[in-house]
Amino acid sequence: MNENIWGSRTLIGKIVVLAVLLIGTLFCVWMGQHLRDYTGRSLYRFLNWDIFLAWVPVGFAVLLDGVASIYRQRRMFWPMKIVTGLLIIVWLLFYPNSAYLVTDMIHPFVHYKPSDRFVHDLEFWYHLFLFITAAVVGLGLGTYSLSSLQQLVAERYGAVRSWVFACIVLVLSSIGIYIGRFVRWNSWDVFTDPHKIVSDVMNIVSDPAELHFMLVFSGMMLVISLVSYLIMRGGMFRMQRRGYRW
Repeated sequence: MNENIWGSRTLIGKIVVLAVLLIGTLFCVWMGQHLRDYTGRSLYRFLNWDIFLAWVPVGFAVLLDGVASIYRQRRMFWPMKIVTGLLIIVWLLFYPNSAYLVTDMIHPFVHYKPSDRFVHDLEFWYHLFLFITAAVVGLGLGTYSLSSLQQLVAERYGAVRSWVFACIVLVLSSIGIYIGRFVRWNSWDVFTDPHKIVSDVMNIVSDPAELHFMLVFSGMMLVISLVSYLIMRGGMFRMQRRGYRW
């Protein structure tokens, strides 16, 4: 067993990282409820569902960690390889839901009605901080699950290929975020309505204006996702290495 990646130090460190992300998640849920109580309006209930979807790829990453641990202890037969492949595919389909929380920051512009001195209005800051926190949590969840799979790829195929894998995932995720925000697909639509997906893709590709918008938007999301991944991944690795001391 690889002591640096799969020993008790990293296990405790991963638990520490997940605990921090869980605290951030609970803070978002509490702040959303507080904002509803403060305004007397039924605001942002959808955010709880979006945050739940952002946690789904983390759950699949944990399952893949468990499968990899079993693989190291005994030979993996073909049924387990099929299960692993299916888990990776489902993880990839749900992965954009994490950074998707960044795009939820458009909602305060819709639901908050600014006054002349809105910067001195406490409600404005409740709206703003709620979605900033949700965006940071989403990027953190995405970083955790992608970093976990990148470690598995690095262990089997080497560091260079693991970074190629991570970059490809971030590119696909950025396109997926555009699709989720503007075309309104869900992760499970790949299985429930594949014909509609093919039709929508053809419409986007055949429309120069829509294609340009998709490329620019996805490019900006890619920059945000990549920069946050590089920064947060380094911080998570430090937490994982030190986790055994806490």
